[in-house]
Amino acid sequence: MKDKLLPILFTLASAFSAYWAFKLIGAHYELVAGLDSGLCKDGGCGAVLQSEWSELFGVPVSAPGVALYGALALLGGLVLAGKLDRARISVLATACGLIGVGFGGWLLFHMLYHVDSVCRLCLTMDAANLAVLGFGAAMHPQGFGGAFKGLKGLLANAMKPGPELGLAVVILIGTPLVHATTKQAPVEPAPVVIETATPSATPSVAEVTPKPTPLRASTLPPGTKRVVIPEQVHELTIDSSVPRRGPSKAAVEIVLFEDFQCPFCKKLSGNIEVLMEERDDVKIAFMHFPMHGSCNANELAKNMHKFACNSARASVCAQKQGKFWEMHDMLFRNNSRLRNSNLSAYAREVGLDTKAWTACMQDQATSDKILADSRVGGGAGVKGTPAFFVNGRRLVGAQPVASLHAIVDAVKAGGEGRKLLDVAVAGETIGPVTGPASVTLQGPDGPFSIDAFEAHIESGKAVSSPGVEPARSATWHDAKAACESAGKRLCTESEWLTACTGEVPLDEDGDGKYSNDLHQGRQHAYGENWLEGACADSRKKADPRPLITGEHPECRTPEGVYDLEGIMKEWVGLTPDKAALKGGSYFSGASARCGYHKDTESPDLRDDSVGFRCCAGGDVSERVAAADDRFPGGKVGDTVLDWSGELITGGTLGMADLKGKPVVMTFWASWCGPCKQELPVLAEFYERYKDQGLQVVGMNVDKDVNAARRYLKENPLPFPVVLDGDKAIMNRFDGKGVPTTFWIKGDGEIRQRSVGYEESARPKVERWLQDLLGR
Repeated sequence: MKDKLLPILFTLASAFSAYWAFKLIGAHYELVAGLDSGLCKDGGCGAVLQSEWSELFGVPVSAPGVALYGALALLGGLVLAGKLDRARISVLATACGLIGVGFGGWLLFHMLYHVDSVCRLCLTMDAANLAVLGFGAAMHPQGFGGAFKGLKGLLANAMKPGPELGLAVVILIGTPLVHATTKQAPVEPAPVVIETATPSATPSVAEVTPKPTPLRASTLPPGTKRVVIPEQVHELTIDSSVPRRGPSKAAVEIVLFEDFQCPFCKKLSGNIEVLMEERDDVKIAFMHFPMHGSCNANELAKNMHKFACNSARASVCAQKQGKFWEMHDMLFRNNSRLRNSNLSAYAREVGLDTKAWTACMQDQATSDKILADSRVGGGAGVKGTPAFFVNGRRLVGAQPVASLHAIVDAVKAGGEGRKLLDVAVAGETIGPVTGPASVTLQGPDGPFSIDAFEAHIESGKAVSSPGVEPARSATWHDAKAACESAGKRLCTESEWLTACTGEVPLDEDGDGKYSNDLHQGRQHAYGENWLEGACADSRKKADPRPLITGEHPECRTPEGVYDLEGIMKEWVGLTPDKAALKGGSYFSGASARCGYHKDTESPDLRDDSVGFRCCAGGDVSERVAAADDRFPGGKVGDTVLDWSGELITGGTLGMADLKGKPVVMTFWASWCGPCKQELPVLAEFYERYKDQGLQVVGMNVDKDVNAARRYLKENPLPFPVVLDGDKAIMNRFDGKGVPTTFWIKGDGEIRQRSVGYEESARPKVERWLQDLLGR
């Protein structure tokens, strides 16, 4: 038995590797289809498995591993049975393992330095490959030395044909270590969409038998992606309570199962809207499938969206007043702002009787309606969102408009069996543009002009013109200086939004920001719904194609401003504390929109997806003065104010005690969920970087100090905690709830502010720390 132990371990390691490679394929396809993976539970995994490094030649890098590691497991079994020579199979396993480790190291490099995230699933695959290498080499009769000596002989005879060499070549080429990509619910990976580069002519439809051999990506016509329409036709029970749109006699009905907080549902909703505008043979029905167990009758892998239930109730109650579709549009338009206060505001905005609406929100019958819808979906195989049925055939994911057209046409054509559609990829619409260098608009501070094109820099001055590469990697300070050298200035957030949406925005909650209250005007610079290919917004992050200003004629506002979405994220803000990024970049996809707003990055950020454009005119002097007066010493760009407070362990600590050191100061509370996520991360990084001078201070704002003590007893922190129960210190800073974290440079300047925390932000937090330390 001892003699067979190593072959047994080798066989088990190979079998596990094949199994794990298979699981990674499913996780990859779920994520790239815009769905959440039941296997992938953290942001780092999602980022890596959707990145450009997760595929080779359009195929997931783990795909060959299923067959190849399975083959090694089979060979190991034959060794155990005495059918194959143990030494020769050991040499073969060693060869495969070495190439796999090398390939895995290459992918690991891209995971850490390009994707900037860690995928635990991928590391598991790497560990399995190391086990295959180790056990495979160790089972040689002469041990590791014999395996490597035999490998040397194999390489010396590499040009000689033979079955072991053939298998070795296949295995070495296809080693399945997966590392790599970036936003929903767990759904089986169908349909599978494979993208290539150039557009082709028209969609083609092929009837196939129920279980065809899938075509490889290399057999697809150039410029197409494949959509699979399943064979099974589901009979859905749809009663009069289900809202519908479209011609009642339409030949095709699309039944949508969606969640208002789901970002991919929002994208699909916009594409369905475009589809409805372009044809008259489609009707739709909307059914609720909120991804939260408290209002979904099915067993979910996890609760995804905490605002989904009340959002669904809001739409049901709007439906009772004949305003479902108005509320539907409002909720998807604002699906990042779905708190109860937001829902009440939307009810007023769409013209509901708010008293009746509020009573309906508390009615059990409202919840029963949502549960009933989800039960119908679950019975038809819906596991996540978005899912939809086209005349009973179930598909998933935020399918683009071209795919939706092809699906409708194929279903209308009739016929049984599974259908494979090769759909033309919608590439970017590129062409020459003409127009003035700037456009004059009526803004919140009077008439102003905004550059029609993103800026490039000539002799230190910002210049607006088409057909050139924009300035890249400009900090906010660089952008401000270049605009001022040209006799202009950076745009305010409200001016930029005026240009993008076509209407002057309102600061409804009085917090000095406009993007979070964006109900007015267009969602996108060119219209209400996202149009794939209109702007340079859907490329890979490492896409080598040049980025050129003004070469996308459809990426234009009606007033003549180009590229407000895509190409570069653009700096706005007149002062450092108002510095923010707008619009989205060349890899933002459907997230690129007028409402795109990032104000947590430092004004010192230098990133090749960041640029700017300039504005002029408008009476903005009051805005600058007001910004300077707000929170002196407590906002980004200021020298931090001097504060002092009592330590929870006794004694005092003040800013004077931290002088000359980089400081991370976070305001937190024991009841705050995001705080409980952020504090352990800051603790870990503090331990890692404290020898380089990093200081972290927790500013606790619990009114009851005993609550803070109880939390710290169970969750001790290695850095000092200052008591600020009356918020005397917090109120002097430009904060917004907890956690609010300020990042202070060694010279005392507040470099940046971050609000909130989620696990996917961990790599970004470490980058901020390294920037703070000047690494």
